[in-house]
Amino acid sequence: MLVSLLIIAVISAIELSKMNWIELPMLLQTLILPVLLLATIGAMNLLKGDAWVKIIAATVVLSILFAYIFSISLGTPEVQRSMADIIANLLSSSGIQDLDASTIEQSYVIPAVSIIIRLIGAASWLLLSGSWHIGNSLAYSRSSKQEGETKKKAFVFNVPSWLLWPSILAWLALLCVLYGNISGIFAIIAWNVSLAAACWYAFQGFSLISHFFQSRNMPRITSLLLVLLVILMFFEAKIRIAVAILAPMLGVSEVWLQYRIHKGA
Repeated sequence: MLVSLLIIAVISAIELSKMNWIELPMLLQTLILPVLLLATIGAMNLLKGDAWVKIIAATVVLSILFAYIFSISLGTPEVQRSMADIIANLLSSSGIQDLDASTIEQSYVIPAVSIIIRLIGAASWLLLSGSWHIGNSLAYSRSSKQEGETKKKAFVFNVPSWLLWPSILAWLALLCVLYGNISGIFAIIAWNVSLAAACWYAFQGFSLISHFFQSRNMPRITSLLLVLLVILMFFEAKIRIAVAILAPMLGVSEVWLQYRIHKGA
């Protein structure tokens, strides 16, 4: 963690020096987000308890901190107006398009900031759970090599059963937000929680696909399928929508249809 922070600090100092912004307060502002993220990952590893409880608790804390930081920086009208002025000057100097700064602020900057705020929780969960899963996978790979195991392990991801009803409530809240044109803190919470829930059930869906091919001694098919899906999703919007709907539905369906026998779900 300290090495990672040192590398980030050096890169940030170099980039700030190029813009003649190399001041200690500015450097500290650029480092606060990675410091919070790495500190949260460290706390998850130091504290004892159920992994899911720790990850969700850490996600809530990190999301609140990130939301507060963004609200006092990107969320202020002064910063948004400044960003719009910078974008307008860049477009004007490059000759691409000459847009008014106020138009850029209302049409692009404000919606972009709103999307960032709505994705903070889901992105934080992906960062924390991804770090946790990668660490466990590396540890498993190392122990397997030491014990002389050669069999490749299938991708395993099981969502605890107690998360089903909070996830359903989050999706119902998002429907209320979408069809009721609700805004404010309720909408932000609904977006973040519902997207995070969709992500973890989508991972469980992909885990089921991996288990299916692993049980038939075809583990490589899973990797090929994921690569193919990524390529198709990049070029086709309909496939992105289908994957975004079907993968979480497959994960949720395992709550009632036991496709495999596993513990902790």
